[in-house]
Order: sequence, then structure tokens, then C-alpha cells
Amino acid sequence: MNPHQIIPETITETNLKIMNCQKETVQNRKMKQIQLTREPIRKNPQMNKSKKSISGSGSFIKTNESAVIGILGNTSKFVVSELLNYITDILDRNNLKYLIEKNLASYSNFKKKSVVCNESDILENSDFIFSLGGDGTFLNSARIVKNKNIPILGINLGRLGFFSEIAPKEFENFISKFIAGKFRITEQVLLKSVTDGKKILYGLNDIVIDKDDSVRTLETETYFNNEKVVNIISDGVIISTPAGSTGYSMSCNGPILNPDSKVFLITPISPHTLNVRPIVIPDDGNILIKIPDTGKARIIADGQKFFRTKTPSEVSITKADFKIKVIKKNSSTYFDTLKKKLFWNMDKRYS
Repeated sequence: MNPHQIIPETITETNLKIMNCQKETVQNRKMKQIQLTREPIRKNPQMNKSKKSISGSGSFIKTNESAVIGILGNTSKFVVSELLNYITDILDRNNLKYLIEKNLASYSNFKKKSVVCNESDILENSDFIFSLGGDGTFLNSARIVKNKNIPILGINLGRLGFFSEIAPKEFENFISKFIAGKFRITEQVLLKSVTDGKKILYGLNDIVIDKDDSVRTLETETYFNNEKVVNIISDGVIISTPAGSTGYSMSCNGPILNPDSKVFLITPISPHTLNVRPIVIPDDGNILIKIPDTGKARIIADGQKFFRTKTPSEVSITKADFKIKVIKKNSSTYFDTLKKKLFWNMDKRYS
């Protein structure tokens, strides 16, 4: 077995052949609609924008058409091709309708061309998004979905899997629960940063302002609702959501926040002082980071999207006016995730 292979043997032994069929358009295929009783699926995702998240389970009712699952994935992962074929085989056997992003399909040599389309078509026609990869892939999928209000399921091929909590070996069992409505949909807030009134980034985990590749420290002035909070000389500043508190911020000694907390977190990166500590603030205000004319700086969203800015510069950070819907297992809780992923409270003296 390839040393990088992480999909279970039961998957690799499964017959994953896809039968040849005539090409057909998505519009002409007759399918059955699947909808949640507590929040009906509508073809225009924007119509659900005012709805609150589903905190409990619902049940699916089959009617004339089916819900559509859009599949996005990380084409830099070796096993994504095999996982895609495994997953679509299960979806086919359960008569579930799906669309596959064209780059993912091309990388995986996916043969069923009638379900392959570009990103924009997936967003326009999908009621759910399945993201194949790790947490980084999930964050990228969330950035693609943005304000379309489409729930996202993460199928984990990475190491941690905070957002992507479904392992490949769990997928077949999860789909039966998915069809029965035995899952949760939670809502995650995002950060919106606007630099110098022009450049916009969105972050599900965090927005980071750092010194880029400079060997010098970065000086920043932090304000909250126009009140000066602190001057920091450091390698940078992390503005984190509760969901992102277990990421970069935690590695800089920031606290862990419950994801339901209505707060943001400001964490300095290697501050050159003993009297500056992370601070928790309400999420309904405005954070302003001023960067004096001391060199260069970089603004980063979720460790993926970034740009460099000339100083002096100002970065305004607020809560975005939309949220990301995340599909979760009914059986999982946040503290379960902390124990499983970060070994929270795992003291060998008491095992």
C-alpha cells in the first residue's frame, strides 16, 4: 500500500467501477427532492438567508425532485481521486444527485461527464456542499460558498479535522443518517477585514496582520469602537473567531473559546514585552489596527489568502454580515472534538 494512503482498506477493495451511460444534462434528469422538515430546501439558497441554524436533527421527505450535492476537493492530495470515486459510488447507490467541480473531476479522471461543471454552476444549483480534504480545504470551500447560505460537510483527508470531522471510513454510515436527517447544521461567524478602505478579506478562523518577511518587529496600535486598547511591538496580531481560537491563536497562548461565544479574540504574536496578553472582546464592535510607517506588513485570511500593504496602513475588522453553515454529526460535541483532536484533559495519570 502506498505510504501516503489513508483511505481504509475496505474502500480500496470496493468495486468502484462506474457504468457508462449516455450523456445527459443536469436540467433533464428526473430526481427526487430531499428536504428538511424544519427548514425546507429551496433552489435559491438566498431565500433561506434569514433562517437560523438547525441545532437538532430533521428528517428528509422524498418528493418530486432531489436535493443536489456539490462536491469540491483538494487536488493536491494524492488520495482525493480514490475518495471521489468511493463517495460518488455511495451517492449513486443511494440515488442522490450530485455535481463535481471540473478541476477535481479532471484530476481524478472522473468518467461521468454529465455531472461535471464549473464552480459557479455548483454554487447556483447545489443545496449542500461536500468538501474533500482537510480543514484547509474546508476553509477554502467556505470562502467559495461565502454568502450563498449552502451547508458544507467536510470529509477529512488531513491531520486534524476540526471542521472536516467525517473520516472516509465513516462516510457510508453517515450518508444513511444524512438521508434520515440525523445530523446538525451549525452556523459559524466570519471576520471581514477592510484595509485602507479598499482591500477586503474574509476569515472563518482568523485575520492575521504580521511583519511579512521582515527581520524587524511590527508596531501596531489596536482600537475597539474608537477607543485605544493597546500598542504592541511584536511579530504581528491575530484577530480570531471562536472557531479559530484553537488554531494560530492557541499556539500563541490564546485561550480556547466555545464556538457559540459571541466574541472575538485579539492575540499578539511574540510580543516584545511581559505586560501584553490576549484579550476577548464582543463580536458586535469594530476593531481597528493602525500600522505606523515602520516598514511593510501582510494581511492574511485563514492562512490562505493574503496581500502585502505599504505602511502607514489601517485595517478595520468586523463581523461579516453572513455566516457559514457547517454539517455536523448528531453525536459529536465541541468538548468531544477537543478531546479527540487536541487531547484535551487527556492526563495519563487518570487513564
